[in-house]
Parts: sequence; C-alpha cells; structure tokens
Amino acid sequence: MGLEGWLRSKARRAVDAPFCSSSPHVRRVGDKDSGWVMHTEPAPAVCYCAGVGKGMSFELELARMVRRPVLVFDPSPTGIATVEQSDMRNLQFFPVGLAAASKVYEFSLPKDPGEGSYSIVQEGIERVSFECWDLATIMARNGDGCIDLLKMDIEGFEYDIVERMLAERVPVRQLCVEFHPGLKPGRTLRTIAKLYRAGYRIIHKHRGDYTFLLKESRYEKLLPRGRAATVESGVPEDLAARQD
Repeated sequence: MGLEGWLRSKARRAVDAPFCSSSPHVRRVGDKDSGWVMHTEPAPAVCYCAGVGKGMSFELELARMVRRPVLVFDPSPTGIATVEQSDMRNLQFFPVGLAAASKVYEFSLPKDPGEGSYSIVQEGIERVSFECWDLATIMARNGDGCIDLLKMDIEGFEYDIVERMLAERVPVRQLCVEFHPGLKPGRTLRTIAKLYRAGYRIIHKHRGDYTFLLKESRYEKLLPRGRAATVESGVPEDLAARQD
C-alpha cells in the first residue's frame, strides 16, 4: 500500500471509529473478508442471512453459535456455488433472493465476473431474473414472529427492504447491512435517518458495512404478545447508555 492508500485507509478508520462500540459483546463473527461485526449477547435465535456471494464465513460461524438453523438466501449462481462447497450443518439454504416484495425480479449480471455479485438493474448490463421473497413471506413460511438478526449484502435491494420493514413494523432486533450508494445515489443517509428515528443505533461501521441494534424498549413493543414478556435485553450497561 502506497502513502496515498495508507492515508485514505487512516481517514476511513477515523470516520468509522465514533460509530464502533467498545462493548466486549460486540465482535466480528467470521473472517475479515466475509465476516460481520455483531452484538453476540444474548445469542440470537431467529437469524436470516441474505446474500452469500463468494464467502460465507459469517453464516458458518453463526451456525455454530446458535441452536436453531440459520436461514440463508441467495438466488445467484455465485452464491449457490459457495453453498455447495460449504459445511451446511445448522444452516438452511433457499436459492431465492430477498426483496421488498415476493415476486420475480430482474438482476444485472456481475460487472466483474471474478467478483460475482448480481445487483439491482444497471443500465447497459445484461440481465437475468430470479425469484425473491419478502420478509413477511419468509416469516410466515417459518412461523416466525420476529427476527433477532437480519444480515443483508444484496447489492442495492437493501434500501427498499429496510423501508418496508420499518413501515410494516417488522420486529428486527439487529441489522447487519451493506449499503451500496453507487447503485442508489442519495438513499443511504435517508435510510440511516429512518432507522435512527425508528430506534436503531449504529454499533459498528466499516466503510459501507453497518451494524444496527434496536433499542430494547422499541423492540419489545414490536414483539408479538407473549414473546415480549420473556425477552431479555442482554445489552451491557455501557452499550445501553450509548443507545439513549
């Protein structure tokens, strides 16, 4: 890395640092390439992970941390190939995409075939169609009343999903999401502002990767009756103070 690259990296770390919690329960799960930083206490029960790409170290380690199978979604040939080469114990894979509505969507083929990411439609790039499900459909199919952890690395589809999630008051306690401002200019800050108003707080940021945790008081209000009475916050005092 040259001097210019080192200075850029240092500047990015300086920008990200104020958003990163120092809680010992906030740590990276998975490797540096395909892992994510998340709040690990209490261990999540209902986990949905959308977007596999060429690496799923996060999903693989998460599956070893939780009791219930982690649900994984990716309709692309890239993701399917990764899944076929992985240890799928305590993981359940669905070759469908996650989107704001349950229907068939068009995707643009990867700009870089070696990188392999299929994205929202981009002008001038060949397209392919995949079936997608929305959160309500997935939750109904699996009998889930809430989502403890939702991870999305889905190349531009994340914005509309977050907006619908908030509008429909879907109980999502923790959100790991990569925003792609180059694919949806102007949407990232507006989406973060909406999450903040809904009670979400950033507990980690690295470039376009964000981890949000919903305030426990807000989460409990969204939970189905019966679940709210039994949920435990598991949030250390230092992090709870930062959420207020």
